[in-house]
Amino acid sequence: MEFRLIQSVAIVAVALLVPRTSGEPWVVCREEFGTFTPRSRFFANLQLIAATLPRNASASPDLYATAVDVGAIPEQVSAAALCRGDVSAKSCLSCLTQAFADLPNACSNTKDATIYYDRCMVIYSDIHFLSDDDPRQITDYTVNNNGKVVTELDRYNCLVAALANATADYAAYNSTRLYASGEVDFNKEFPKVYSWAQCRPDLTPARCRSCLAEIMAQEIWSYKDNIGGRTLSVRCSFRVETEPFLNGTILVRLPATTALSGSPPAPPSTTAVGVKTGITSL
Repeated sequence: MEFRLIQSVAIVAVALLVPRTSGEPWVVCREEFGTFTPRSRFFANLQLIAATLPRNASASPDLYATAVDVGAIPEQVSAAALCRGDVSAKSCLSCLTQAFADLPNACSNTKDATIYYDRCMVIYSDIHFLSDDDPRQITDYTVNNNGKVVTELDRYNCLVAALANATADYAAYNSTRLYASGEVDFNKEFPKVYSWAQCRPDLTPARCRSCLAEIMAQEIWSYKDNIGGRTLSVRCSFRVETEPFLNGTILVRLPATTALSGSPPAPPSTTAVGVKTGITSL
């Protein structure tokens, strides 16, 4: 399956996107933060985190854990690890362990780096990155499938918008884990459309929904007519696909009559956004 990579215009700091292949992992390397060497205290502190954070996250009910200010300035390291809400603890541990092993080399030992896999994500930095005013909170990474839907395009795009909004609402306001999965019936070409939305568990419901609204408004227009795509960020992420990709119970099911008519995606400058409603059309 082919992918198209999109660097969002919401990225306000210089970052290097490094796709190893057309698939996972997807890496954001911030070279402006400098680099470390394998003999540095920064690397030693990062290794301490790598030895404990995957187990802490996989043992957590939220599949999430952080390590804040490990070591002394200027070699201090903070990190966060999060797994997709439907994966097992074992799968979470495996993914996060791999992420910590891959990320330094993938980013040429930059001191600020993020790696996304299908099942998990890891970020580490030499600065605090969990605060609301940190610029990477509005950094996102979009991966779109190049395959196209060829029938009922307007209806399909409206279904994607409706499903994305409904899944985001559930993740923010009906899940203590800030996670949701969804599906909606489409047609014979693609019987169902599936969705996923998830926020970092330390966000409030309102901040979770606001984050999802922001990245959807910024990127979902680029999903137009595509058979799937995902937008990943440090605070929140979402995904839609025409093939199943999640485990466990589907939490949001929309009726087949949802959004029977509407307009195709609009670019970010004309997309309507609201904290709870997210986007009004795709």
